[in-house]
Amino acid sequence: MLQARPPVRVLFAAVLLLSLGLATVTLLNYRTAVRVAEETLRNQGVSISLELAAEARARSAWEGPALQGQVTEQHRREVAFVAIIDRDGTVLAHTNPRLVGSPMDDAAFLGVRETGQLIGRMVTLATEEEVYELTMPFHVPSGGPGAKTDANQPRFRILRLALHTAPARQIVHQAQAQVTFVGVLVVVLLGLSAWQIRTLRRYLSLQEEAARQERLAALGGMAAVLAHEIRNPLGAIKGLAQFLGEKRASDATQTEMTQTIATEATRLERLVNDLLTYARPRPPELQPTNLSAALREAIALAHPAADAAGVKVRLEMSDVLSKVIADPEQMKQLFGNLVLNAIQAMPNGGTLTVTARPPDGSRAGPGVQIHVEDTGTGIPDADLPRIFEPFYTTRTKGTGLGLAICRQIVEAHGGTIRVSRTGQEGTAIEVTLQQEAPTDG
Repeated sequence: MLQARPPVRVLFAAVLLLSLGLATVTLLNYRTAVRVAEETLRNQGVSISLELAAEARARSAWEGPALQGQVTEQHRREVAFVAIIDRDGTVLAHTNPRLVGSPMDDAAFLGVRETGQLIGRMVTLATEEEVYELTMPFHVPSGGPGAKTDANQPRFRILRLALHTAPARQIVHQAQAQVTFVGVLVVVLLGLSAWQIRTLRRYLSLQEEAARQERLAALGGMAAVLAHEIRNPLGAIKGLAQFLGEKRASDATQTEMTQTIATEATRLERLVNDLLTYARPRPPELQPTNLSAALREAIALAHPAADAAGVKVRLEMSDVLSKVIADPEQMKQLFGNLVLNAIQAMPNGGTLTVTARPPDGSRAGPGVQIHVEDTGTGIPDADLPRIFEPFYTTRTKGTGLGLAICRQIVEAHGGTIRVSRTGQEGTAIEVTLQQEAPTDG
């Protein structure tokens, strides 16, 4: 007995969500690393600024020459340059003495002068080196010792400090390496998951096919019993009913009853024949087959049923329709079942259209496509997955073997059969047959 199918889509969705979650966490870690690197540079710059201010106060370095001497002595490896700027934008001291006295009034300087808040940003120097530039207030009183200051209008100079970003870049590069590693891991995980899911689907398909073959084997055994126990008595009942009908021709009531017995016996005989056909299918005897003749014969045999139901039949065939390698008798049975099934779908009349042409409407190509279209009420969505299963039918008098036998015949010929369209405007069954005989392996 088959176990319930695992939720393959749920498994794939779980793996996908896990991968997305892992990627999201890694990207958040990367953004955090970038912020940490920037905060590290900012804190380092503030620490150096405080050291410079404390050193300036200790050395009474209030004016430009003293400040320039202090700046010139800075040899920290992490510092790219140091500049002390007056509030009017004049450079008072710079690690590059040639820039002393030059104006500096960019947006960062103006922002610090107006708000008194430090500003940090990444900039690229003329040497094409990327540095972290920190512009901040430099709280060293101007005017020298004893100078009066207004507490309401504090005076401060502005320090610009550029730091090398190598330590911060190391943090960011580590985060980038983590992102790359997780990205590769996610791709590998999704690839392995897709392969596993594909393997699982193939396994489930093989399991279903094995179960179907097992059911067919059991059905074959039952069919043998039916053939022996039912078929022969049915033939006797049918023959006796026909004989009595001829002998009692003068008695209308008995004649009607014997005809009913003969009709029902014929129906039961057809059911047994269908069952035997499906349970013990005959391998196709492949040979060049003219499908046009098979289609015309199937439609001709179905004309009485079509006339009784008020169904108009149309046959459209391509003038370049090629022959296919097939079993002529099984082709007649295939088309007969499809045509009769379509007629039964239109009990109140309609139009049956049978079209045969090369695949995809091409002028020349291997094989042939047959479309059997009706104008009935269509197939409910809930019934679509099961219409080709044996014994599944929504009709009170149906056996549920017609379409199952059709699929069996088509697959034995290496072709495909499917519902190409269904709805309120009717249903279309599409059969595709190849030109050459199917080969094993």
